[in-house]
Amino acid sequence: MKRTSWSGLLVSVSVSASIGGACSELPSNAEAESSAGLSQVNGLSQVNGLSQVNGLSQVNGLSQVNGLSQVNGLSQVNGLASVNGLSQVNGLMTTAGGRKTVSYIVKCALAANDTLVKQDQNGTTYTFAGGIGLCPTWKNGGIGSSSACTEGISACLMAFVNTAGVHVPIWLDSNDAAIGWGVDRVNYPMQEGTFFGDIIDTGVLSNIGKPGVTGPVAYFCDGAGFPAGASGVVAGRLGTNQVNSPYKNPFGAGALCQTPTFNNAPVNVGHFSQGVTGSCPPGSNSNPAVGCPDGYQQLQYPFGSSAEAAWGHGITVWRNNSYTPVFDTGYQYTFSANNTQSNPMVIDAGTSPVQQWSKSAGLASSMFKMAASGSNWTISTASSAKCLDAGAGANGTALVFAACNGKAQQSFAITPDIQTGSFFLKAASTGRCINVRGGSTAAGAVMEVDDCNSSSSGQKFAIQAS
Repeated sequence: MKRTSWSGLLVSVSVSASIGGACSELPSNAEAESSAGLSQVNGLSQVNGLSQVNGLSQVNGLSQVNGLSQVNGLSQVNGLASVNGLSQVNGLMTTAGGRKTVSYIVKCALAANDTLVKQDQNGTTYTFAGGIGLCPTWKNGGIGSSSACTEGISACLMAFVNTAGVHVPIWLDSNDAAIGWGVDRVNYPMQEGTFFGDIIDTGVLSNIGKPGVTGPVAYFCDGAGFPAGASGVVAGRLGTNQVNSPYKNPFGAGALCQTPTFNNAPVNVGHFSQGVTGSCPPGSNSNPAVGCPDGYQQLQYPFGSSAEAAWGHGITVWRNNSYTPVFDTGYQYTFSANNTQSNPMVIDAGTSPVQQWSKSAGLASSMFKMAASGSNWTISTASSAKCLDAGAGANGTALVFAACNGKAQQSFAITPDIQTGSFFLKAASTGRCINVRGGSTAAGAVMEVDDCNSSSSGQKFAIQAS
């Protein structure tokens, strides 16, 4: 398969829409705005950030018992635009989280020049924007026997999940023509992983040619773009700081898409894309004889039994090891220092100065809103009445929550620590980092600002959508 013409799309989404780069709740009659620009190769540049696939029932964060179409008002037999295809009185359309999932389904399924208009149980109208076009026929027709639709949309939803609720630029590469082969190795040089499965169907998947597989099934395997053994993935992705992950690696923790074997033979080799098979970044976890292929024409799992299945519509995600995180005004977040991960403590606004308290307490005072402040962020209490404040900002200054005033001491630059999937929070007024005083792991330890130290786990924070 030769490389086709330049056809990738760079998509940006306005903050009024609950898709991609901005997942805030859609107001009545809201419409998404998108702009398209020419990319260098096939594939699609997108932004993930769906904190969870709402309506997908989970057991222990991995095994699903209900697919999206089971008891969620969603049908593969009817088109999404119909009354029976996506119910307006029960299921996904009746909750904010469910509508967020609908927005991503529509983004994956419909083309960028299309929309889906639906009402909720109260008669409020929502307009969901298309984006990728993996299954445009689902708008008005059924897809019950289409593996391209059910597998493609499933892989797309999983690719957009970031359980931390942090929006991160990603590059999608796929066997499906709506995405295509080709990677922008300048801006997205690191292969993160490949997603495949069917999270829409429940029961035996004979309808899509997999009679030995019981759905829903949600899989990923690791890309070769990172050093072996490194946890250098986006926070909330592929094992790093995940909560309620909807997918699992069936080949084993850390297993590469390239390397699963059956009877001592690699099962996915030979199914690499016929796009560019280029070299991986220095020090990456790749097989030198293989390099880093664009993606996969198919992935096989399970194999060697009556349940053997070939998944031909997986999506491979590439990204950069440097990115600017974007947070969602529709979520609330917790902040937990890395040095407390064995017994997580979170920043809490219930005392002054600010202290850390046990995450397991689930206190409302430990959940915060994020708002953009230029290129920085303010961190406020749920009522938005008070903002995190670094005061004069000298080393050792304790943090407080004070009336929001727009000053630099209440504005924080948030930058990722790629190898741990965590973030540094720097006061814009001084450039000093939020720090757990004395590196303490105990409840009640004061939060302060101090000179930044990239090796200090007391200055690295897991940020998690709550």
